[in-house]
Amino acid sequence: MTESILTKVAVVSLLCLSGWTGAAQGAPTAERPFAALQSLDGQVATIGHRLAVANLDFCREQVWRPGFVLHDLGQYGPDDRAAAARHFGLDAGPAVLALATGGPAERAGLRIEDIVLRVDGLDTASGALPPRASFDRMERTLDMLDQAFADGAATLEIRRSGSAVTITIQGERGCATHFQVVPSERLNALADGRYVQLTTAIGAYATNDQELAAVIAHEFAHNILHHRARLDATGVARGFFGNFGRNARLIRETEIEADRLSIYLLDRAGYDVDAAVRFWERFGRRGLNFLGSPTHGSWRTRIAALREEAERVRQARARGGLAVPSFLPVAIPSQDGPPF
Repeated sequence: MTESILTKVAVVSLLCLSGWTGAAQGAPTAERPFAALQSLDGQVATIGHRLAVANLDFCREQVWRPGFVLHDLGQYGPDDRAAAARHFGLDAGPAVLALATGGPAERAGLRIEDIVLRVDGLDTASGALPPRASFDRMERTLDMLDQAFADGAATLEIRRSGSAVTITIQGERGCATHFQVVPSERLNALADGRYVQLTTAIGAYATNDQELAAVIAHEFAHNILHHRARLDATGVARGFFGNFGRNARLIRETEIEADRLSIYLLDRAGYDVDAAVRFWERFGRRGLNFLGSPTHGSWRTRIAALREEAERVRQARARGGLAVPSFLPVAIPSQDGPPF
């Protein structure tokens, strides 16, 4: 959809749950939003990991991906902390919120709600809880994990049901993007170069994993193609002024590229490329304005482009080959220099 111009803390703060109306059966009424959020986080973690690993040849920035998502009590607003601690067991440190199904962490034996006390012998970020929901402690922990997995593996000292457990996780090589869920009633998703975030509302709007993957692949394409850096380098304004003249034209170009590349990302990860067509066509027919805005163009034009790339993918597969996007300056980038 649109590239994020918000700060990381504002976008990724998981957490003010007011307004989030999703529900998960089997949980107490007060804690259903947490269960629903955790379920969606699991879907996003699995899809994001799968896309990042399967599309490694498109990415200059590559990392060892562990395949799990952490969260911290400091991310929750003061009014929600007691319920979050009760539901997730959050107390002594960051806990495992979600696992990528079949990913490295799950294979190594890590479990949801494990409390991560140390990573490669270093204490995870803790200290006094902030007065308001904040991503600061979680950001420090994510940086610690990135550094720990820089050599491919990391050892986690965890607490599980009161017992100490040590687990070593061998990461899987993939693209360097974090995938996250943001509670919000807005149907939206964002990419800022390092993160892909989507709202709980658009997660609920997707009818299945295939459609959810289509949304994530579009945002992931923005990061792969370095769209934020490219627009920044050319002085493109966002927000209100992004809807006019040169700004709108250049942003629209990045949206077209992200749409088209998303089809190839889905194909390589084993998702149904036609799910992108189904999702965005349904989305467009609702009259949601960003599919007809100056920065995104007509939804019918976008659907036509998606269908065109999907057909190219099918033809390549029918010939027994791998589809390569023809619209990129360099089809498959190397790690030696800027690919696009």
